[in-house]
Amino acid sequence: MDEPAIDNGSTTGLRQHVAWRNGVAWLVLLFTLLVQLVVFQHLRSNETRAANQQFELLSDKVTEAIRKRLHDHEQILLGGAGLIDAGGQISREQWHTYVQRLQLKERYPGIQGVGFSLAVRPDERAAHVAAIRAAGFQDYTIHPDGERPLYTSIIYLEPFDRRNRAAFGYDMYAEPARHQAMRRAATLGKASITRKVTLMQETHGKVQAGVLLYVPVYRPGLPLDTSEQRLAALRGFVYSPYRLGDLMHGILGDVDLPLDLSIYASDREQPEHLLFTTRQAEAPDRSPTYTQLQQLHLYGQTWTLRLDSLPEFEERFHSNDTLVVSLGLGLSLLLFFLTSSLAMRHQRAQALAEQMTWHIRRNKHALRLSEERLSLALKGSNDGLWDLDLEAGTLYASPRAWEMLGYRPGELPSDLKLWERVMVSEDVSRERARLAQTMLSNVEHFTTELRMQHKGGQVVPVLLRGYIQRDSQGQAQRISGTIMDLTERKRIEQMKNEFVSTVSHELRTPLTSISGALGLITGGALGEAPEPMQQMLDIAYRNSQRLGHLINDLLDMEKMAAGKMTFDLREHALPRLLEDAVASNQAFAEQHRVRCVLEPPVNVNVWVDGLRLQQVLNNFLSNAIKFTPENGEVRVRSSLRGTQVRISVSDQGPGIPQAFREHVFEKFAQADASDSRKIAGTGLGLAISKELMERMGGTVGFDCVEGAGTTFWCQLPIQTPLFGDSATSEGQPRLLVVEDEPDTGRLLHLMLREGGYAVDRVQSLHAAREKLATGSYQAMTLDLHLPDGSGRQLIEEIRRNPALRNLPVIVISAANQFDQSALAEQIVWLHKPITSAQLLTSVHSALQPTSSPAK
Repeated sequence: MDEPAIDNGSTTGLRQHVAWRNGVAWLVLLFTLLVQLVVFQHLRSNETRAANQQFELLSDKVTEAIRKRLHDHEQILLGGAGLIDAGGQISREQWHTYVQRLQLKERYPGIQGVGFSLAVRPDERAAHVAAIRAAGFQDYTIHPDGERPLYTSIIYLEPFDRRNRAAFGYDMYAEPARHQAMRRAATLGKASITRKVTLMQETHGKVQAGVLLYVPVYRPGLPLDTSEQRLAALRGFVYSPYRLGDLMHGILGDVDLPLDLSIYASDREQPEHLLFTTRQAEAPDRSPTYTQLQQLHLYGQTWTLRLDSLPEFEERFHSNDTLVVSLGLGLSLLLFFLTSSLAMRHQRAQALAEQMTWHIRRNKHALRLSEERLSLALKGSNDGLWDLDLEAGTLYASPRAWEMLGYRPGELPSDLKLWERVMVSEDVSRERARLAQTMLSNVEHFTTELRMQHKGGQVVPVLLRGYIQRDSQGQAQRISGTIMDLTERKRIEQMKNEFVSTVSHELRTPLTSISGALGLITGGALGEAPEPMQQMLDIAYRNSQRLGHLINDLLDMEKMAAGKMTFDLREHALPRLLEDAVASNQAFAEQHRVRCVLEPPVNVNVWVDGLRLQQVLNNFLSNAIKFTPENGEVRVRSSLRGTQVRISVSDQGPGIPQAFREHVFEKFAQADASDSRKIAGTGLGLAISKELMERMGGTVGFDCVEGAGTTFWCQLPIQTPLFGDSATSEGQPRLLVVEDEPDTGRLLHLMLREGGYAVDRVQSLHAAREKLATGSYQAMTLDLHLPDGSGRQLIEEIRRNPALRNLPVIVISAANQFDQSALAEQIVWLHKPITSAQLLTSVHSALQPTSSPAK
């Protein structure tokens, strides 16, 4: 079935857009592009005009700021001249006070200082120098040396700092550029500024271009009408030196102008007359969009200012050009494609309808095939199908699911409680809690075994596999899955277990006789046998021992599978356990010519079944001895790992192949499983060790470098020393703690022991039944979820037993809700986690009034 084509491909789509039927869309595109071009040109023109206006405004502001600042400085100098005119001869202190009151640094940043240069005639020079030296300046002299018709020595310059001291006594009239400005000021009687000079103050740091501004001061009472009269009456000059860089930064301040400013002390741009520039020397040459030349006529000099726009200024007005063009082009293309789509809508709608029809037919065909495959798969697997719709409140079960339980489809009402009605009644509360826990978790897939009630009365074990469909908040909406009848599988497993158990038990009796008899003979009880016969007897004896170990392993596996293996958990000293394990394997090590070395063990206590831990260590040691070459060494060591202790057994064997390492702890697993393997064994020892350690709250593992030996280890929590001992606590109420989680069990043990109670602790229903049958207890704590059943079963058994009926029970559970309806009184309910105070208060309350101890 071929899918109908829609003209969505690149080649076909382009052909449709350029076809004659799409001419209207092309006209719309052309028209909109023309409109966009006109609008863009208009916007561009307005932006350029605004930019020119803004640039001119900024240029005028800069020029006016320079003019105003120099005018302010002229007023400062005129004030100094007025001070001298009014006071006649002023002192250095008076000049210092005047300049200090001006607050030049705060009000006029950039000015180098304010000084007074005294006009000294040649006949007055000696007396002048003597007077200044007499004032405390012993090194004072007028410099530079030489005979001149007029000297102008700088006698006052404030602030009188390091830079300005360099100008003290300097005759500015001797330098041509300064002379020109000073003569112009003296003859005209006006302020005058120099062209570009280098100041005497450039004693350190970067040398800046400088200028000086002069205001003449005349002797009082003399005529000042002509130039000659003014020169004759000249008393000196009030002046200010300026470093142009400092001056311009003071004028412009911290304003970040988007302009480049260059100032030339001439009527045109001449590099040798450059006073100041903001252009960076290393900046690349660029052509500014906006530029302007202005001239300032200042106190007898002409300054040329060049102002160039910077990129940040230009971007203020033209940064949106790309955006405008992009939006315009995008809008035009959008209108083009919209018009084009409308022009071709009929053809595309028809093609889409054909395609939808084809998809509907294909989906129907695929659905029919899927239903057929599902039906065949369910028939082939002989499984049933079920679907629980939580929103609709319905349960669907396939005919095969009903057939497993002996019902016809629809014989029972299909509501949400149907699964509880077909389940074994004593399992309902436990499975309801397990289902609630699964629904509250985030899992999507689950697998569980249930016991269903057949219509005929027999119990049908089934395996449920399901998928949970959830909404966006994680709430379950629907649960679907399959149901498998496990009756035949359970029957086969029971037959296998019974067969293994029967064969193992039946073999032990004759094997005991055979092994015992061979032991007596090989030990010489009946006299010495000939050498050839002795060898055969030794072989037979060793193999009878191997067969005994195999039978014991099989029985242990059968007990663990049936949940019948019991543990006598007590507090043991670890050093004694390790010494016993090494001692019991010493003969086996000597037989293989291997040394067993026990490193000094850590002195801690552990809560274990001593015999079962010995069984684990014997498995580790026997394997290590078998795989260690002659004259080799097996080392046993212990080490602390936080709150746990690790026991390690290291051999010097060939190591474990990489491919086998993930199967080490599996049943009947052997790295060399061939008939010709050198090391004999059943492959059950490590699997049993792993199961035993986990039942006692520990872990096992191994570390291996192939070719360099293997270290097998087991790890157990350290038992915190408690005052007193349950076996020796006389006169204390005795309690039984039933808790499968090791850490929680140890915590309850500690809390109750510190509360003054004698405590026994077990981890399973089976062990609890044994303790209650043989011990005498005033109360017990109970976890409802245990490895071999529910704690509710134990409560029901206790209440049916006349000797235990009044035994107080403190239930400690993590369940969110307790179903107490079916349970008797004298039960205290505590929700995990609990505090020591809660536990001790509950126990004390349960023991009041104290019933006779349960026996």
